[in-house]
Amino acid sequence: MKRNILITGGAGFIGSHVVRLFVNKYPDYHIVNLDKLTYAGNLANLKDIEDRPNYSFVKADIADLDEMRRIITENHIDGIIH
Repeated sequence: MKRNILITGGAGFIGSHVVRLFVNKYPDYHIVNLDKLTYAGNLANLKDIEDRPNYSFVKADIADLDEMRRIITENHIDGIIH
């Protein structure tokens, strides 16, 4: 079953490891990495997977309800890891 998983805070130290694990372990899933990219977020942590077909990045704030609704709807998200 194909899933569309949203992982929040995925550019941070721990989050980037979770994102990488899911992208590599579940190639049939679409992994959407959402991060605000504050002091703790660094996309260089994900350089090795940034071009993978089952991965995408969205810069957004989880506190922005309208933006979160849009992202969840547009990406057909059916699971969130926060």
